[in-house]
Amino acid sequence: MKRLLLLATGGTIAGCAENSAMLNDYTAGVLGGDALLAAVPQLQDLATISVEQIANVDSADLLFVHWRALVGRIRDAFAADPELAGVVITHGTNTLEETAWLLQLLIDDPRPVVLVGAMRPATALSADGPLNLFQGVQVALSPEARGQGALVVMDGQIHAAERVTKLATQGVGAFASPLSGPLGWVDDVGVHLSTARGLRQVPFADLALPEQWPQVPIVYGCVEPEPLLLSACLKAGVAGLVFTGTGAGQLSVAERSALQAWPGKRPLMLRANRCGSGSVHCDSEDQRLGLLSAGSLNPQKARVVLLMALLAGWDRDQLDALITASP
Repeated sequence: MKRLLLLATGGTIAGCAENSAMLNDYTAGVLGGDALLAAVPQLQDLATISVEQIANVDSADLLFVHWRALVGRIRDAFAADPELAGVVITHGTNTLEETAWLLQLLIDDPRPVVLVGAMRPATALSADGPLNLFQGVQVALSPEARGQGALVVMDGQIHAAERVTKLATQGVGAFASPLSGPLGWVDDVGVHLSTARGLRQVPFADLALPEQWPQVPIVYGCVEPEPLLLSACLKAGVAGLVFTGTGAGQLSVAERSALQAWPGKRPLMLRANRCGSGSVHCDSEDQRLGLLSAGSLNPQKARVVLLMALLAGWDRDQLDALITASP
């Protein structure tokens, strides 16, 4: 029987409420990974699964130290056990897409890394976590998942880490891939997923994650944005900055003027958009203001790749080349 590693980090999938009718008022990260596994005895027929607890928190409270531990454990597990079929991660949905994208950029192994979560706590009527976990294991064991990088399995759909995002605050169908749709789906018949084509590029495969990470805030675009926010970031000497621009990543006149007037060294900066989907293209002012387009990455994923670039010591041209090359 194939072997899998289950890494638990908490979230709603491990959450508990006072009664089964409560869907919103609950505490995330209560149950351990062993309890999640025990709640789905059907998994015993699929694989031999070992469980490790990386964290047990609401994913809104996830920290860089948790990311560092997660990446280190996956790398070590793959290096130590050539027969390990893959890794499944239980995760809160609030920042699940960011962790998936981080792993896509860092884990250089063809074996699947599958993230699952839940929109309802484990104690709820019709809790979605057990089925998501079962289907995540199905995907992790499938030969079609090899070479696909980090995958997210939610509500029977299989999503690519780069494209998936959480689009709703409630409902089991809260996750989608707006630009491309899901890669495939999984049901009681099996895993429906096209085989990966070619070698996958892992730009930060050799990056060792330090204890101290750079500061990279996200500035949100809106009507008459507060100039103190951008000024405070620049004065604080942040290493990177992501703009959640309006429309196709547009900055206001006030924001552009603040950048132009800044006398010091500008941080490495990306322009994303707040629309939820669609690409941000290069602008004639980008070079002059020190900005880069984030392409099709949403703000939170743009921040992840910017963090990795800063940790790797990349310059503006290297980061631009990576984003431009992304499909």
